[in-house]
Amino acid sequence: MASNIPLHIIDEDGDGDFQDEFDWEAAVREIDKACDNRNFASSSSSHFAPPPSLPHISMKGTSRQSTLDRFIGKVGPRPPEYNRTVEGYVDVGAEEVSSVHVDAEAAKTWIYPVNVPLRDYQFAITKTALFSNTLVALPTGLGKTLIAAVVIYNYFRWFPDGKIVFAAPSRPLVMQQIEACHNIVGISQEWTIDMTGQIGPTKRAIFWKTKRVFFVTPQVLEKDIQSGTCLSKYIVCLVIDEAHRALGNYSYCVAVRQLMSMPVQLRILALTATPGSKQPTIQQIINNLYISTLEYRDEHDHDVSPYVHNRKIELIEVPLGQDAAEVNNKLLEVIRPYVARLHANGLIQNRDYQTLSPVDLLNSRDKFRQAPPPNLPHVKHGEVEAYFAVLITLYHIRKLLSSHGIRPAYEMLEEKLRQGHFSRSMSKNEDIMNAKLLMQRSLSHGAPSPKLSKLLEVLVNHFQTRDPQNSRVIIFSNFRGSVRDIMNALESIRDLVKATEFIGQSSGKALKGQSQKVQQAVLEKFRAGGYNVIVATSIGEEGLDIMEVDLVICFDANVSPLRMIQRMGRTGRKHDGRVDILLLFHDLGLFTYCQLVLGWMLNMILEPRLCYA
Repeated sequence: MASNIPLHIIDEDGDGDFQDEFDWEAAVREIDKACDNRNFASSSSSHFAPPPSLPHISMKGTSRQSTLDRFIGKVGPRPPEYNRTVEGYVDVGAEEVSSVHVDAEAAKTWIYPVNVPLRDYQFAITKTALFSNTLVALPTGLGKTLIAAVVIYNYFRWFPDGKIVFAAPSRPLVMQQIEACHNIVGISQEWTIDMTGQIGPTKRAIFWKTKRVFFVTPQVLEKDIQSGTCLSKYIVCLVIDEAHRALGNYSYCVAVRQLMSMPVQLRILALTATPGSKQPTIQQIINNLYISTLEYRDEHDHDVSPYVHNRKIELIEVPLGQDAAEVNNKLLEVIRPYVARLHANGLIQNRDYQTLSPVDLLNSRDKFRQAPPPNLPHVKHGEVEAYFAVLITLYHIRKLLSSHGIRPAYEMLEEKLRQGHFSRSMSKNEDIMNAKLLMQRSLSHGAPSPKLSKLLEVLVNHFQTRDPQNSRVIIFSNFRGSVRDIMNALESIRDLVKATEFIGQSSGKALKGQSQKVQQAVLEKFRAGGYNVIVATSIGEEGLDIMEVDLVICFDANVSPLRMIQRMGRTGRKHDGRVDILLLFHDLGLFTYCQLVLGWMLNMILEPRLCYA
């Protein structure tokens, strides 16, 4: 493999004097020493020392390899059955434990690139990940990709016939990782291939036999393992990006289960910026991916803090506005009797109808379906289901009103009144008709949304102090209708703002979806300065290397804490940044929620009380 990338050879023996015969016992001792003789779940970060009496995450398991000797067993000759050409390939019998030859000379060392600045935490995590199935939890922008590239490169060296798989949940992420691995460690593109659903199974079968480093989506990996086209026995390293998705029967989980059910040995490296906020969730990810070591850093760790800049977070209260407040009151008048009926049947417990949410109602409905009250006649079950359905829709409309304004709420109400059970239940409801008329009147007057007005004010103030040619801003909205409204509002300040939307592939009523090719073009133009503002849905939150921005504006805040962290991770990485969260201040519940989220984020995702067995 030809490469001009400068690399640093790590000789674990420390003397640089290699013997002709590879001493595996000595190698094992050195590897164990390199891991500081810790349990498999130890981290090189010193803050993992919680009291032993507190809850812990377990990483015990016979299939979770933790040193190289357990991984490859013994050095043997190259399997004669295997050839890199399609015609020469013969499958190896199931009785074989390992089908992969190890280069004993290459395995004496591991290599780390010197063409990038050395960061101690990246070096330490890489060292762990080479010899242990590792979950790396590292904030956005702090170099998970480099760690993955170095691990991939060394397994590429150690196992000349081995297959290495990098799985990422979208094609843009796949392409991003290919570029990073080529630029960081110089793996020749001759050996790499990206395989997504756009490539047919027949072609993928050929690539599995002729290539060595595969960048795939998890769905493709799952399908090819199931069909047998993936040469599973030759996979020596599997890297999983956005590992927080590895829950339930997501393709990551299915693929790993299938691989571990075979007589194979492979190293697993999982990457995430947001592993989860609760111990059970993190434990599931660890179990599903056969993790034996957790390497976690937050922005306050001593080896990470020098590379993190200040991030100012501001909650901006925005008045709801008289029109929206009147509509909200009308909606509450519709909601109140339905909540009272459910409460009378013991299906909603001691909750103020003004603070309920769609999620609360969905949870209550699930409990009702699983265990209906014994004193409720069966003939009444359909009536209760109807109450829940109406309320869930009404609370969704109210949620849109409070987070995004009158127009999105009106559009949803108008759509729901056209057909279905909601239409039949509400068509003669005087309060709902009055709410609709109030919305129509407000929209006909052209009154600006208070949030949109505040958004324009924030942007104008920002670009008055920052050069519009060089500064970058991301606006996040969870609702595509608001993306459209924001884009329309930005037209009024187009002398300062060159904006575009950044949305997913599926088309909706508000906006046509963007293909992956268009998404990549948007990001490239954003980096080059063709745009200085991106208005993004959730696709902008996760994984993609959008670039460092000076300001993140959250048009809505009623998303999960993990997603809020991903949003905030777009700034404060290479220089100081700011996050503004727009909140309609009538909604004290949402305001309190955001305060709790921000406080929780200061303590970061993994609680200090967790310990790792």
